[in-house]
Amino acid sequence: MVRMWTFGDSKMWFESPDLVRLVHVGVFDLKLIQALCGVGRELMAVQPRLYLLCDARRGSSISLEARKALSETPEVMPYAGIVIFGASFALRTMASMMGPPSGLLGRTQTAPFGMVDTEEEARSWVAARRAVMDAVQAS
Repeated sequence: MVRMWTFGDSKMWFESPDLVRLVHVGVFDLKLIQALCGVGRELMAVQPRLYLLCDARRGSSISLEARKALSETPEVMPYAGIVIFGASFALRTMASMMGPPSGLLGRTQTAPFGMVDTEEEARSWVAARRAVMDAVQAS
């Protein structure tokens, strides 16, 4: 049986071995970030390295509070990597604009971040990150 978390119209579940799948609907807001963080930390008790795969085909925007939290305190997302697929042009633009200012201020992402077009590309992105992390741990 798969455990599912529901946050408004958005749904989230764990896929073995280390993938947290989010189907995001509507505005990506601070409340959702807090929920994602809580679930991530709960799952890390069993699986310390998790990747977040976000289906954003039904996402509409990122709230100002969420953009601020992600830019100023990236550790609010405790994942080894985050990849978003299916985002609209507006969401892609907002996400790409969030990175450079935080980098200029000396803040860096705590995890690799990617935006791709399809779920297949997102799963490949995660597989590539797993391979890098496995190689690092093996050395």
